[in-house]
Amino acid sequence: MINNKYLIYSKILLIFLLAVIPFSLSDYSDNIVPEKISSDLRFYEINTCNTSLNEFLFHNPNVIYQDHYKIRFNNYSSVRCFGQITGIDQIGYTFYISIGTNSLINLLLQSSIWLVLISIYKKTQNFKINLKSLISLVFAVFLICLLIYSEKRYYSKLLFEMDLEILRTYIYLFSYFFYATFFSFYIFTTRDKAIINLIPFLFVVMGLFSGFNIYFYFLFFLAYGVNKIINEKKIRNKFNVINFVIIFWAYLAVGNDFYLKPDKIRGLSSSVYNFLSVFTWSYIVILSVIGIFIYMSEKTAKFDFLKLRNNFLISGSLLIFFGYIGSAFPYFNFLNYYYFGQTKYGTDDQSIFSRNFWGENEAWRGFFPSAETIGEFYAIGIILFFLTSKFSVKENKLVLFGIILSFIGLLASNNKAALITLALCVALNVFKKRQLNYKYKVIGYGFVITLFLYFVGFQNLLYDLSFSASKMIDSSYNYGLDYDRSSFVLNYFSADQNNIILRFIILFLGQVAFLINRSELWGIFFARYNPTISEFLIGTGPFILSDLYSDIDIFSLRISTGTPLGFLLPHSSLLLSLTFFGLIGTTTLIIYLLRKLKRLKKENFVIFIVCLFICINIIKSDSILYAPSLIMYLTFLSYSKNKKI
Repeated sequence: MINNKYLIYSKILLIFLLAVIPFSLSDYSDNIVPEKISSDLRFYEINTCNTSLNEFLFHNPNVIYQDHYKIRFNNYSSVRCFGQITGIDQIGYTFYISIGTNSLINLLLQSSIWLVLISIYKKTQNFKINLKSLISLVFAVFLICLLIYSEKRYYSKLLFEMDLEILRTYIYLFSYFFYATFFSFYIFTTRDKAIINLIPFLFVVMGLFSGFNIYFYFLFFLAYGVNKIINEKKIRNKFNVINFVIIFWAYLAVGNDFYLKPDKIRGLSSSVYNFLSVFTWSYIVILSVIGIFIYMSEKTAKFDFLKLRNNFLISGSLLIFFGYIGSAFPYFNFLNYYYFGQTKYGTDDQSIFSRNFWGENEAWRGFFPSAETIGEFYAIGIILFFLTSKFSVKENKLVLFGIILSFIGLLASNNKAALITLALCVALNVFKKRQLNYKYKVIGYGFVITLFLYFVGFQNLLYDLSFSASKMIDSSYNYGLDYDRSSFVLNYFSADQNNIILRFIILFLGQVAFLINRSELWGIFFARYNPTISEFLIGTGPFILSDLYSDIDIFSLRISTGTPLGFLLPHSSLLLSLTFFGLIGTTTLIIYLLRKLKRLKKENFVIFIVCLFICINIIKSDSILYAPSLIMYLTFLSYSKNKKI
């Protein structure tokens, strides 16, 4: 499976050097010696870009482990300032240490580290490139450069002294991206037999470029999707319909120029809503999804469920480890963000099982930006353990250790829905394998229902329906401004709504939201949701939220806590789908998923159980907004061959 050990050691050494040297470069012969950090920060105000991070830490080792220090990146720096201290600010008792980085150097350095890491796995076939493949690579990189041009407002603060209005800038960008795309295409296509079983490690190495709104993995999948459309007429003919939809999405954005800072969903959310941005972003996302789906479907014969299970448990253990180390040591929190390509700095909360002021369990996200999504990840690893393990005394101790840590991670994430669905999936598997009689099935389902009632709260079922079902509607009114109501609230949530069927659907959705603690969040979503008839039916485009968050102003404080809203997501991939693809697209997607589940139940029960878990949980989570979970979902859904354990 692995290349000879000397080559492996050489690659590991290269990764180490690429990780350490950039933040150690400094003029150690000068007379500038880093001072001990204190409230007097004049030394660091005068001597910017003269002290490397590692030299600074050598003289200030307490910064490595004391939690009132935060090390942060400054991507808008010159190449000369890369890895250097560009400033230190004190806010209260917390010191924020700014480290200079450069977006283009980040692109080169991060992609090199990840490419070398993946190349450790042995080649399984020779690299073949022809004219069509080369055209695919060039077109993929061209789309990325066009996207940067369309998102100039976002990138103007990240690309140091680069004029985004001139051609020379895009020649530089094209060169850097072509390097990363070409070699990712080489690495992935020559090691494809191992890739599909390594999907869980995407949650560790997330692969987001610091300073860019794109994931490393999407460079390959974008080029692969373009290549498949060029080479296969059947796929190309189907894509013609998508062309019309993309043009329609872009047409709807004409005259708009909404802006959104993507925050923790950077990489899978467009920052600008205008014609060119929607047009380019839609092509990039759809071509990448096609690339992921086709690439993974071609590799389903390589599915090894035991390896996949083990990799889930290993990845889960690493996530717990890196998450806790990052929460305890600011320096490692900094390293995690950069070298693993995180979308958001890991938590600095060292209490894995903490409670809030009201005595409620708080979610611990650790390494990952979303506690809810990482809880689903842990649960899938546990499901695979129950579906593939023989439960013998010979079971690998490392596997048992991994399953314990995955349970800890799931409980720490406080994802109650994932825990309930996990119990349901395990029960379904037991019923399938053991052929239990009706009595034991009743007991099993009774346990799942009891678990559901425990987490939902039996007292919540005693509320009058007029209160619980209307809580979501009330929240949407409370957050909305009288002079700027969303069209959805005005047209469908109004008290004089005479359509009984529509009223029933809205109240049913409100009741579900109340039971799963989503009334306020979904109410905030509908307070913002302001579609035209065309947008309601077709959507605004894939992973485009700038229209939703910029079109309508809402009350800025949360009703329940009185704190600023910030960047609150709706916590429902179903509602996100309604925004992206409209009612027609969402209905089509639901029908596809139901038909897929029906077929998978006959083809492979393990994949069916995992996909069932995914389909239930995405109703109340935003997990599709993160590349690792999106790729994982598409991988399982792409399974189409009858492969049994």
